Amino acid sequence: MFKSQAQIKLFKAIAIISLCIIAVVASVQTTGLVRAVIELIAFGGLIALALAKPYIQPQDAQDTE
Repeated sequence: MFKSQAQIKLFKAIAIISLCIIAVVASVQTTGLVRAVIELIAFGGLIALALAKPYIQPQDAQDTE
């Protein structure tokens, strides 16, 4: 999937920024239930990214490359 920790960190940073932008746009452009659902999904994504464990290759896999 991903090759290095740097790529994973970059992906997470881009995903976090994107989810925050989505939440802000939802707050400005929508009202009511639509806004609540979009913000809930964005917040859930942020929580999932925050709690996700980093991808760590086993030592054996690093030695064979």
